[in-house]
Amino acid sequence: MSNSRVEERFDSLVSQVHDWVESAVALDEGHFPSEMLSDLRDLIEELKSFLEDEESTTDYKRGDVLEIFVTPEMAEVMHRFPKVRRLLESAWGSTLTDQIEEEAMGFESDSDDDDD
Repeated sequence: MSNSRVEERFDSLVSQVHDWVESAVALDEGHFPSEMLSDLRDLIEELKSFLEDEESTTDYKRGDVLEIFVTPEMAEVMHRFPKVRRLLESAWGSTLTDQIEEEAMGFESDSDDDDD
């Protein structure tokens, strides 16, 4: 039954990341609150700890975790707040930020199809 516990933990972390991204998207341009940066840092540490957990490593890989961040919304946050980009790059590497930007570019070209 440890698999369901691992899945619940992963789902909880995914939900926390999505909630964080929604909050960040809602912010006005300008100063990024240090509390939110700290929250993101904590989430990243939790995700890294999750990846190091022996029970988790059989079902989840680094790519599964990084995929959580690859959304058009995260690209918007990274674009508006360079501190977020720097934190993600220092935690996961520039490959992640590149993937986030690619996702956003693909999303932009798909959303321009308003031909009915």
